[in-house]
Amino acid sequence: MELILHLDAEKPLQAQIFDQIRKLILDGRLAAGVALPPTRNLAMRHSVSRNTVSIAYDRLAAEGYVESRSTKGFFVSEILPDDLLRISSRPAPDNGPRPEDPPEAVLCFAGSPGGGDDRPALDFWVGRSAASAFPLPIWRRIVARLLDRESHYLTDYSDPAGLPELRRAIAEYLGRSRGVIASPDQIIVTSGGQEALNLVVELLRTRSERLAIETPCYVGASMVFRARDMEIDAVPVDGEGLQTDLLPESGRSLIYVTPSHQFPTGATLPLSRRLALLRWAEDTDSYIIEDDYDSDFRYDGPPLTALAGLDEGRRVFYIGTFSKSVGAGLRVGFAVVPRFHWSEARMLKARMSNGQSWLEQRALSEFLLDGHFDRHMRKLTKIYRARRNSLIAALTKRFGDVQLSGQESGLHLVWHLPPDFPCARDIQMRARERGVGVYALSSGAAYDFNPDAPDRTLVLGYSSLDAEQIVRAVDTLFDIISCSADGYAPIS
Repeated sequence: MELILHLDAEKPLQAQIFDQIRKLILDGRLAAGVALPPTRNLAMRHSVSRNTVSIAYDRLAAEGYVESRSTKGFFVSEILPDDLLRISSRPAPDNGPRPEDPPEAVLCFAGSPGGGDDRPALDFWVGRSAASAFPLPIWRRIVARLLDRESHYLTDYSDPAGLPELRRAIAEYLGRSRGVIASPDQIIVTSGGQEALNLVVELLRTRSERLAIETPCYVGASMVFRARDMEIDAVPVDGEGLQTDLLPESGRSLIYVTPSHQFPTGATLPLSRRLALLRWAEDTDSYIIEDDYDSDFRYDGPPLTALAGLDEGRRVFYIGTFSKSVGAGLRVGFAVVPRFHWSEARMLKARMSNGQSWLEQRALSEFLLDGHFDRHMRKLTKIYRARRNSLIAALTKRFGDVQLSGQESGLHLVWHLPPDFPCARDIQMRARERGVGVYALSSGAAYDFNPDAPDRTLVLGYSSLDAEQIVRAVDTLFDIISCSADGYAPIS
């Protein structure tokens, strides 16, 4: 078939090919089962390299829009066209009149540290960045330049919604890396992802009658939800993430999800379930909070299009953070709110605080806009991929055919223990005595709404340990788990 694309030489060609074919599929103009043009033909037709087209096709396949059929080529996946059309063509939700822009006076802006000393020496705690990889020389130069030229801003209040330069930089980054098209005024800068979550939940408090959350889930989200005097529907996850066929049937719900790298299991929500989740939100007049906490790190292909990128600014509130990519000490996160809600969100943020530190925001905006962040992410991805590989290799060498999940992306993976091993909590306690930190789901980072859930899962964050430390830690685990003549003796 002939496929006409409109490519701009000033923009990344791979992303343009991906975005335009993806839109043709979502709009129903490329029906299920239709073959895409051979990579050679499309490359010749548009005067681009065949490798550029191949990479775009591979990304479409990775996200589930197309499927490869051996030597026959790529074909549009068998997803019902009606499902796709309902996602792409539905109107924005109507929840009453758009709130008036906030008075300028409201938002005017006139001109134990380090995690404590009790951490194990070899700690697989989740989400810790590699301290040695922090871009200190570049950061020092940026900060010195800002203090030399713009230090007068240190005595001023900042816009509570975040510095305009940083919001613009975030919007540009999300557009090219996560498929989220948002204007800077839709972005609210917060003190990390947790404050962004609190902001969105409070914003939608009067528009929601029930809460829904995946289980097991991030403990911080469970704390926010359980603090509300509202009924909670806990939706189980499986190997493909949230089980969308078990979503609550009641209307006006607010659901929290981690679709790109489910926390803690690491599952990736496939396209069919993403579309089903968006349909559910539309059909039940509900909203979705998408926490994209560590999805910048994807080791087997490019980052997936975020759920908010599919939704196109209707019912998904997107939460992100720089804690994993740059450093948790910066305390910079953000929320992307649909345009219909942005004025109210800015008002709410102004009531919560007068904004974050000017220096960290301004330095981060320079770091993003000058291209340092992209180079830093390439460096980190290489480091974390090697550490993930070291962990998988060490576990396989010591324990054979281990059952893992979540290793395709993020900063942690999950080890599903065999039935003849001690329970996860027992291994955690024994390892702690030997200076190794491994974590059962019940250890604090995750929360399971099912009190009878089996304790057969260990969460291993590998980002802060080098290869030699990982091998030593796994060797210690092997010594702990190895069966003695008398069998295992669980800790009482």
